[in-house]
Amino acid sequence: MRRLTNCGALIVGAFCLVWVISCTPAAAQSSQVLDCENATNPRGVTVMNPHLSWTSGLASNPNQYAYQILVASSAEKLKANEGDLWDSGKVISNQRAAQYQGKPLSSLQHYYWKVRVWSFPFYGVSAYSDPASWTTGLLFYDNRDAK
Repeated sequence: MRRLTNCGALIVGAFCLVWVISCTPAAAQSSQVLDCENATNPRGVTVMNPHLSWTSGLASNPNQYAYQILVASSAEKLKANEGDLWDSGKVISNQRAAQYQGKPLSSLQHYYWKVRVWSFPFYGVSAYSDPASWTTGLLFYDNRDAK
């Protein structure tokens, strides 16, 4: 009788695990819409620290508690998960926006970025989003701020 009870517990446990996994498809977790300065892949961005934001494509999971942003100088580096210009690291926040805080930007350059998020209770960490980009216009530095 005890052996039958243990077997039943294993079956119920396996069912629960399969149910949790099936509720969190990887494609849905990584589905993000990325904006820079409130535009998708904008050109001519003229601010030194652009505003980056994302919205989750998984409407049933509003429980983001952390994010990580990678910004790279090339699509190849970003694809290799190398944020050579900025890697925010894991930031504990439910905000879906951040100000760029990486290396100084240059005029007339193309930048690539992506984000991943951590959610609870069962979602864990998402895959990185599809990449997005922005191109800077002419950037003017204020010499009074130089140190």
